[in-house]
Amino acid sequence: MSVSGIVQKLKIFQRPAERFIMPLILLLWPLFASNQGINIADGMYSLGNYKFLGNAGSAGSTWFFATFLSNLWGKFLTGLPGGGTMLGMNIMTALTVSATALVSYYLLRRLIPGWMVFIGEFIAECLCWCPANILYNYLTYFFLTLGVLFLFLAVTSVPEKKRWFILAGVCLGVNVTVRFSNIAEAALILTLWLAAVWTHTGLAKTIKQTLLCILGYITGFGAVLVMCAVMYGGTAYFAMIPQLFGMTSSASDYTLVSMISDTLSAYAHSLRWFLILIPCIIMGFFLFSMPLVKKKPLIGKTIYIAGILVVFRFFFSRGMFTVNYQDYWCMFQWAMLFVIMAIIECVICMAGAAASDPGERFLAAACLILILILPLGSNNYTFPLVNCLFVIAPFALWMLRRFRVHERGKLTGFAWSSMAVALVLALVVQGKLFHMNFAFGDGTDGTKRTASALGISYLKGMKTTPENAQSLTELGESIHGNKCGTCSLKLIAMGNAPGLNVIFDREPALSTTWPDLDSYSTESFSTELGTLTDPDDRPLIIIHNDSTVNDFATTADKRKLLRDYIAANDYTELEVNAAYIVYTPE
Repeated sequence: MSVSGIVQKLKIFQRPAERFIMPLILLLWPLFASNQGINIADGMYSLGNYKFLGNAGSAGSTWFFATFLSNLWGKFLTGLPGGGTMLGMNIMTALTVSATALVSYYLLRRLIPGWMVFIGEFIAECLCWCPANILYNYLTYFFLTLGVLFLFLAVTSVPEKKRWFILAGVCLGVNVTVRFSNIAEAALILTLWLAAVWTHTGLAKTIKQTLLCILGYITGFGAVLVMCAVMYGGTAYFAMIPQLFGMTSSASDYTLVSMISDTLSAYAHSLRWFLILIPCIIMGFFLFSMPLVKKKPLIGKTIYIAGILVVFRFFFSRGMFTVNYQDYWCMFQWAMLFVIMAIIECVICMAGAAASDPGERFLAAACLILILILPLGSNNYTFPLVNCLFVIAPFALWMLRRFRVHERGKLTGFAWSSMAVALVLALVVQGKLFHMNFAFGDGTDGTKRTASALGISYLKGMKTTPENAQSLTELGESIHGNKCGTCSLKLIAMGNAPGLNVIFDREPALSTTWPDLDSYSTESFSTELGTLTDPDDRPLIIIHNDSTVNDFATTADKRKLLRDYIAANDYTELEVNAAYIVYTPE
């Protein structure tokens, strides 16, 4: 039986697979390895915020209100069955990733074949490197994706339906309350004006569509704002804004200039690898133009594919990617090459090449805007972009197919299309293995996570490296064994250890669980320490000996202030192990 015959036979399974199997995989795949990794920094910082910030009398208003809706939703999840453990929260928050992929899967099938959308969403889920419990990221991606897809429905629905314009605006407006920096996402509404050019929509109608989006935006933002005012007072949210902008004075990596320079640096580094592929494709054009290869195309294709494998082996030898699947550098450059390919496809599509229709051209413009705005509001290079490919990945695959079909019958088209397909396959392989093995900030050097922290109920069911498990177990035994182990002491955790508050269920004595951060100024730290003078209100203090605290410019000054406070308030020092030192009030 021929290959085409086999494909036709398999097509009888396509519809049931697209209806049942593929959505089930997209639902469950983000939950894979939820029990892997105990990192007491970034991920647990959010878990602590859900539990402690926003309580009656709690400080920390700036960060709480800057990520208001995500903290509110996280607090709700902590009250559900399983919300009192890290494993339970990992599973529940991972469902946000599942929901984002499934929404994209069902709505993009209006344009793209289901199996192709599935591959794109599977890639997007595989590349989600950020801990799922950092909801200000994943709720952002959920509402952002919904906003883009509703705009897509708005410009492609016949007859036109006003509700899609309003719903798109609602999602983008609500997203500002998920994370304040999401205000930049309002730029997506401008895609309506580009769509108006392609569809020859009149000025009056375009203005009306834009106003509907703005109405939705104000409604979405305003609804959450009213809820915030009812819960915390009318000025609580707006009081956060000047304080938030003031943080950049001590956290220079959050300035707009720093974010843009980091993003450009990421593209410059990745572009070096991408440019290596260009002469390879050009050589392929010459190869497939040779008379011998035209007569024997299979020989030429075999030689060319072998050449692609040689290029990828060269990438590996130069450190472009690794096979340590417990570290995100194994997939990052592949993801960036994919993004660069997507940018090229979007530009070609927006130009109207390959008979691109208005819906495709709109999505191309939306994807370009997503690529531009996603790194904003973060100090994480272009990792936020890699973390949110739910619309970009399936659309890039669709454009790859559309361009290839448009050049059907041209042997030279095999040169660029096979290179692109090889890039996608490499990304799928690296991404899948990455997702199966990665846990943020735990075992990234390749150490297997085979141990559990004993005697700590919050960490029940979680796996970590033996060293981390032992140090946390010993810390728990020390805290529970000393004379203050059962009393309701508040806690100051120093040394990239905000997770200790939620692990040991101790409210932060300061307005933050993470005093090391540059965004929490030395002046604030000094002021708040000065209020902890009551002998009955002295907190438990834990210092985590983490070498990465040197990354924070303000940490040395804060540690000196803390040492002075400890000396002045009669604390007893207990060195638990190489990782932790505990100070208890006399």
